[in-house]
Amino acid sequence: MLTIVFLGFFLWNSNLHDVWKIIRATSVPWFVAGLLINFMALVFRTIRWRKLLDVDQSPAFYPTFFANTVGYMLSTVLPIRAGDVARPALLARRTSVRFSAALGTVLTERILDLYCLLLLFIYYVVRHWNSYAGSRAYTLIKSGAVAAIGVLAALTLLVVGIFTFRERIRRLHAWVGKFVPQRFRDPWMRFFDSFAQSMQLAKHPATLAVVLSATVGIWFCLTAQFWFVLVANRHPLPFDASFFISGLSTLGLAIPTPGGVGGFHKACQLVLTTFYGFDIDSSVAVALLFHVVGTLPVVLTGLVLFAREGLRWKDVVRETTDSR
Repeated sequence: MLTIVFLGFFLWNSNLHDVWKIIRATSVPWFVAGLLINFMALVFRTIRWRKLLDVDQSPAFYPTFFANTVGYMLSTVLPIRAGDVARPALLARRTSVRFSAALGTVLTERILDLYCLLLLFIYYVVRHWNSYAGSRAYTLIKSGAVAAIGVLAALTLLVVGIFTFRERIRRLHAWVGKFVPQRFRDPWMRFFDSFAQSMQLAKHPATLAVVLSATVGIWFCLTAQFWFVLVANRHPLPFDASFFISGLSTLGLAIPTPGGVGGFHKACQLVLTTFYGFDIDSSVAVALLFHVVGTLPVVLTGLVLFAREGLRWKDVVRETTDSR
């Protein structure tokens, strides 16, 4: 229902014939470059996850890449981030990594990604602090930047707190675990230990450098894909505009619709029309192209790996259930 509502708002007042003409005029080489750069984000995510899982004996690349890709594919096509549970489950069935341990590193990944998203948004707003004077969204943008700084500070306190007072926080976590059903208590503690252990990367400079470099690579790919689409559509914007588009379009992805359909498109449209002067038809066309370049490489690669492993949907459900 939400998907239909947001798609209705997204397509309101657009001329679908003109939208199709704009899409057909897209430069194929630039668009393919966007698809390839999105695929590279999967490679960087796999490099990062392997190091987070085990500093000394990282799992093999292929099973990690498989679990990562299929997990992100599930998150792309389902209304909730099912892949965050499926990824550790698929990895646990193919390596010696335990499900709860892998799940703890997923939380670490989320924190790293949130750091990047907030930093990119703050950078853009500060750099263009006076660019939107007189805009109806001027106050909203600056308020968003202040809120982002607050979240960043709170996140930093959490990370530093776990790093500095690990045992005390572990005891608190164990106390909370008393209210968890008996069969989940051990996984509950392994989840915390895995997450807390990943915070100890600061003691391994070489590994930390790999993780941070891979994270930079991930977010370069995730932002560059937007820029490639804009160039392909002959609406080039400064590269850092993709930081702003990424930040606000993520809010659209947070709406619980399958694959972010509707919410993502409307968020992109609002950014393009409000801040960059796009007309309705151009904003619809570019938002649709954004969605294709952001999902097609993940879905296609996931389906290829599905076929290679001879998996069916019920197999993934069973593996996810059995690994918990």
